[in-house]
Amino acid sequence: MKTVKSTINNEALFSDDNRHRLLLRKKWDSEKPSAMVIIINPNSADDLNCDITTMLVMNNLHKLGYGSVDIVNLYTMITGKLHFRFNSDDDLLHPDNDDVIYRSAEKSDTIIIGWGTVGLHNMRIRERQKAVLDMLKPFSDKICQISENGCHPLTPSIRNQWYLMPYEMEENHD
Repeated sequence: MKTVKSTINNEALFSDDNRHRLLLRKKWDSEKPSAMVIIINPNSADDLNCDITTMLVMNNLHKLGYGSVDIVNLYTMITGKLHFRFNSDDDLLHPDNDDVIYRSAEKSDTIIIGWGTVGLHNMRIRERQKAVLDMLKPFSDKICQISENGCHPLTPSIRNQWYLMPYEMEENHD
């Protein structure tokens, strides 16, 4: 019989009013590569609580040999569902978010697009995706996506097994 112990270091960066989460960092093995995952918007996860998306991200990255993750979002407002009809981008997006994404991209070994197909049906999201991709051009050599189309971690077909594919900036960016 053996006992296995591990420690997960948790960190979350919130706006002063706690309406926005800019970063969720989980580190379980500093000897292994780090990843940054870009998804749509934060839900209930914080420094101690994991929502299902965070759990799936951590489980899959651990299986792939990563030791830490920075979870960042296109939009920072903490909500179960984005409402573009009733919220402006100023409401949905903290002004420091792009700086946080850029700093995380600089230090991450892999940048993973995991925002799914949401931008196909919403022009505002598509424009936000384009702005983030423009900002990440200096790191294009380390950007990949979950499966062929940048699936969101909650996508049933990839929940338990991620396949990271290269993200072609020119093809998917125009």
